[in-house]
Amino acid sequence: MLAPESVVSHRFEPQRHRAAGMALTLAAMAALAVAPGGPAVLDVRAATSVNLDQWANLDRAWQNGNLNGNNTRMPEGGIVPFRLAVEGLSAGTHTIRIQYDFTAGGHKAYDFLATYSGWTSPPICDPSGGGISSMCPSMPTPSSAAFPSDGFVTDGLSVRGAEAYSGVPRRLTVWGGTITSISGPSHAGPTSGNSTAEFTVRFVSTGPAVLLAWGGHLAQSAYWDVAGGGPRDGAGQVSGAPWHMRTLQLDGSGNRNQDRSIQPSAIVGELPPRALAPATPRPATPTAAPANPRPTSPNTAGELPVPTPPATSVETPAVVTGPAFLSAWTVVAILLTVAGIALAIAGMSRARRRARG
Repeated sequence: MLAPESVVSHRFEPQRHRAAGMALTLAAMAALAVAPGGPAVLDVRAATSVNLDQWANLDRAWQNGNLNGNNTRMPEGGIVPFRLAVEGLSAGTHTIRIQYDFTAGGHKAYDFLATYSGWTSPPICDPSGGGISSMCPSMPTPSSAAFPSDGFVTDGLSVRGAEAYSGVPRRLTVWGGTITSISGPSHAGPTSGNSTAEFTVRFVSTGPAVLLAWGGHLAQSAYWDVAGGGPRDGAGQVSGAPWHMRTLQLDGSGNRNQDRSIQPSAIVGELPPRALAPATPRPATPTAAPANPRPTSPNTAGELPVPTPPATSVETPAVVTGPAFLSAWTVVAILLTVAGIALAIAGMSRARRRARG
């Protein structure tokens, strides 16, 4: 006769096998949960961060601080480039607000937003500053969306008129996602003192990192307010305190706001009207192109105009949506699952044999 402790041991041995099998199966499920592309990807990314840089053209570097006469010289009508690196995002839809000082001390400051490369073309992955995207240096193909035209009127003139006077393209560029909407701008505060304008941007990120880039247009005195018969009132007339560009409320969170300013000492001179407008294409002629065509003359920004490529059919490469091999996590999960099932079956088989015996 078996000792009491042996009886207990033999009675619960099948249960132990089944328990071990269940434990291994649960371990396999956990491995699959954290496996890349598994049924429940565990998000262990770092906390979301936001970093705003502006371009200093004398230093030829991104500044994570403020612009002044020591690092920057820009004319009225010029474009101050900005880049915003957002890291730690979950893939999906997000919102952020871009706010800028429309007037500072009663003078026009940034009167509208424009394409970041509208006047100069800073390298978007330059390692200076703090807003360096984790996607650098191999950036994905960017996309862009137009800033809505601003019909706001002050001192008898509209911002829409200033946009036409400049002629610069006005688009927000994004890497690592797509822009789904831009609403605004909404204006707040008296233009006789300090006032702001603000856009709300909605975008979809394809991964944890997104880079946004845009420009702040420096208001031109030849338009504000000379075009309306008034005195010069552009960015070069601001004195004393600086004016600002801000990003606010990423997904409603105020603790990730950014603020960068520019001092009046950075503003020198003024561009002529439509100096930054894209070149008007010439009508096609039947003459044959030369064997070695020369580039066209630089525009007023010192950059060669980008030719428009011919409309050709381009085959889009297939996008690989997953690895072509099993990851280590997946192999471990499969092995644990097989071992767990085998133990469970062994436990049940032993229980049946003992029941028959």
